[in-house]
Amino acid sequence: MLDNSPMASQEVAVLLRWADMDALQHINNVAMLRLLEEARIRFLTEWVAQPEGPTVTMFVAHQEIDYLAPLLYSPEPVRIALRVTRIGRSGFDVGYEVIEPGGATVAIAETSLVVVDAAGRPSELPAALRTELAGLVGDPIPFRRRRSGS
Repeated sequence: MLDNSPMASQEVAVLLRWADMDALQHINNVAMLRLLEEARIRFLTEWVAQPEGPTVTMFVAHQEIDYLAPLLYSPEPVRIALRVTRIGRSGFDVGYEVIEPGGATVAIAETSLVVVDAAGRPSELPAALRTELAGLVGDPIPFRRRRSGS
């Protein structure tokens, strides 16, 4: 884990695929987004109870990653620690720490999700979903550019 970072709300183990490597012998940046997606879907389905009533539709509005070190292929899974970092009117952010099998944090990331109605317009978070998310809130992701002010 990063120094001075809080414990994550939940942790997911995700296996790497040999095909995730690029010509530089590390996990490709597109594959990293797939790893985050896998962890996020499992996080949302395992720890965030879906509210009763109509299905809630969400889409990814923004993603940001700071790579701290190359992630090399390993048959051992990476651990991805997740927490909710912000809850807004119609969306929320999920923060990640990607931890390689040796224990080093190799990337930090955040995804902004927006709840939309049938026409694709932002819609208010259902109260039950807001309550579930509130129980998983942790500190914001300490991106380098946010710390440095640039």
